[in-house]
Amino acid sequence: MCSEHNKDNMSLVKAIEVKNVSKCYHIYEKPRDRLMQMLSKNKKYYKEFWALRDITFDIQKGETVGIIGRNGSGKSTLLQIICGTLNATEGEVKSHGRIAALLELGSGFNPEFTGDENIYMNGAILGLSRQEMEARYDDIISFADIGDFIHQPVKNYSSGMQVRLAFSVAIHVDPEILVVDEALSVGDAYFQAKCARAIAKIIEKGTTILFVSHDISAVKSLCSRAVLMEHGNIKYFGDVNTAIEKYYSGLVAENNQQPVVTVEDENDDQPAVTVDINVIKDHFNDGKVNFDKIATFQRISQGNAEFYNVQLLNHEGNRREVFDFGETVTLRQILKVNKDLPKISLGYHIRDKNGFDIVYSDTFIENKYEMPELSDLKGGDVFCIDWQFKLNIREGSYVISSMASVPGNPAIGDVQVQDFVPISFTFNVSKGQAFPIYGMVHWDNEVSIKKVTND
Repeated sequence: MCSEHNKDNMSLVKAIEVKNVSKCYHIYEKPRDRLMQMLSKNKKYYKEFWALRDITFDIQKGETVGIIGRNGSGKSTLLQIICGTLNATEGEVKSHGRIAALLELGSGFNPEFTGDENIYMNGAILGLSRQEMEARYDDIISFADIGDFIHQPVKNYSSGMQVRLAFSVAIHVDPEILVVDEALSVGDAYFQAKCARAIAKIIEKGTTILFVSHDISAVKSLCSRAVLMEHGNIKYFGDVNTAIEKYYSGLVAENNQQPVVTVEDENDDQPAVTVDINVIKDHFNDGKVNFDKIATFQRISQGNAEFYNVQLLNHEGNRREVFDFGETVTLRQILKVNKDLPKISLGYHIRDKNGFDIVYSDTFIENKYEMPELSDLKGGDVFCIDWQFKLNIREGSYVISSMASVPGNPAIGDVQVQDFVPISFTFNVSKGQAFPIYGMVHWDNEVSIKKVTND
């Protein structure tokens, strides 16, 4: 949680103060009613629609706060007022610090300007000089990764390109407050993973983050507090877990029924495929171009041992990027040893698109620590490490991180990292199952039911 990174004195400083904010829109039934209203002083030719009603809350410096609620509850309107792109009808908002905002798609960009020009324009709006933006320019375009489109007008960009550039600018202008409105729902798994790691870093720096999301897992993993909005009002503001519980309770109450879960008894485990070493060698380079591209992001390597490639294979041994729920897969890590090492430990993380850890394992946990293959490694050796498991994780986009280290005492985490690749593979899990998954992971259960009362 972000609160774990904050210093005590930071919690005493308010980053955002929202006091009695309301927003009213005038709804006219006919176009001519607007003109009639301009000419009339006493009669109303419109109906009032209050998008927000008496909203009051404070956000402390360094907090990450989520805003959740059904569509139409006023979330985006509130963010726009906080960012100053929309005026409140009543009340006031005070912000203390430089705000970088990712609101609706394309906001903050002039569509006629090139990407280059929009970078410098956004910097100027935030009070940064051209020289300061020039110092950040290479990092911005590297993170955005939109190629030569950076020199073309933004109106020619796809939605994904716009989000890439907007997010890259926002995180590289050293914001004290970052405001995000569902922007990260656009983009592929690799870009979403990059964003998750970037957000984690700016949280560590003490940046205040306020974001709207329908992705409840993202809110839960990033936030310590949350605002639950309903029909333009704050229904709850406080602990993130309580806010989420109230949100789900409201959904169930509105539908007036509990979710129905149907459990099917399936036993369709795919048999493990035995592949000889020559076949493995023939496929060392499958997906290598993609690995070389994504693996560079925030990679930490000593050069002594490096991952040459990472693949996720189906039960037939073919590299894939889309799998069914429950499918048996093999994670294959190909490691090149460049320098003699006494011992090596290997592992992997599977994270969701928000950077939330789903699964972790390593050779110590799997009792493979003493395998002779992991000792007395010689420069020039190449190893193929296969991890086989079932993808009992819910539908969504995921990222695999790979790590190799020289262990000291792995039981207490004493290791020397040799190669850490935060994004070594990205994949998607399709729904696949007939029943919904309400947690991140489903494990197989043995269910026993006995009647203990008599009729």
